[in-house]
Amino acid sequence: MADKRLNVMVMGGHTEGFHVFSIMGPIYKKFLTDAGVNVTLTEDRDDFLAERIKGFDVVVCYTTGENLTPEQAQGLMGGIIQGKGFVGVHSAADSFKETPGYLNMVGGKFLTHPSYWPELVLNIKNRHHPVVHGLEDFQMADELYLMETYGHFEVIMSTWFKGFERPITWVKPYGHGRIVYTALGHDKQQTENENFQKLVINAVRWVGFPDE
Repeated sequence: MADKRLNVMVMGGHTEGFHVFSIMGPIYKKFLTDAGVNVTLTEDRDDFLAERIKGFDVVVCYTTGENLTPEQAQGLMGGIIQGKGFVGVHSAADSFKETPGYLNMVGGKFLTHPSYWPELVLNIKNRHHPVVHGLEDFQMADELYLMETYGHFEVIMSTWFKGFERPITWVKPYGHGRIVYTALGHDKQQTENENFQKLVINAVRWVGFPDE
């Protein structure tokens, strides 16, 4: 990888009771900073505007619901098309559903989840991909997103549930940029999981250097 220190925006949601950014945000800041990344935590959607996002190499999105204005959407998606990276975590697939193009960019939309947290057996599909570097198959209890998916992407991690293989983590291009989405990461327990953190760090580095 290049020696450049990546500037990463971690965008959180305005939720209480679940996906609480005041709890999860500092965890992201610590493990990404420890990995050598410059981290800015925010819940201000205007940070997606073209003039604000230009200082960032990567957006890590841990939002829930809501929608973006046309200007916010243009800044976010336009920035990625031009070469920025996007790492969507868990509820990023349950966000901005009425924002044209956003869910197609992510590659999937949350539909529902089981009433309990299953102990997921997470199978790595492509062990040579940089996003899963240093990872082996592992188990983790998490809120399992059952999703509708869109377009073409490469599944690099999956699990089995009710007789179907479910995509958990995938990668795809978006213009000159790169997308990684993982359905993992619901709460504090998952965000503090060593394997999850390694996955996110790898994802940030991979999308942050799209020419490598």
